[in-house]
Amino acid sequence: MKQPETPGEAVKGIHDGPPGPLLRIVKDQRVAFVLVGGANTAFSTGLFIAVAWLYPGLPSPVVLSIAFVVSLVAVFFVYRKLVFRVKGHFWLDLGRFTLVNLTMFFTNIALLLVAHEVLGYPQIPAQLAITCVTVIINYFGHKYFSFRRSAEPVSPKKATEESTP
Repeated sequence: MKQPETPGEAVKGIHDGPPGPLLRIVKDQRVAFVLVGGANTAFSTGLFIAVAWLYPGLPSPVVLSIAFVVSLVAVFFVYRKLVFRVKGHFWLDLGRFTLVNLTMFFTNIALLLVAHEVLGYPQIPAQLAITCVTVIINYFGHKYFSFRRSAEPVSPKKATEESTP
């Protein structure tokens, strides 16, 4: 399958369903991705605060892990249904989604350590810059890996029709 020449043309390996309610309003998958991600960040932060208040004795890594896992599962369903519009392969999608998110999480930690601790850049601006970069990488990771679909199988009749001039 060739690369898309016009917007909306299918990309090899990506087979989205019809636009969901969010994409009918926003019309741009990248914007929908950022909106959902922003809402998830707010949800995750609120969850972190709630768990920390409810269980003040829990170590911070445990509180962070709880917030991360709950928000990861929640946003997976939202991305799957409202942004990328895919069906089937639930466990494969969830595994890939988790892998992309964990990779970005550890990449963020490494980049922040280098930027702040090694190079001496201010922590908050460094994190904001890293977030911008990781959001872009995350989008492509989810679009082309987490929610990727194989091309539709071609019937023998269609294959011979396509190969004849």
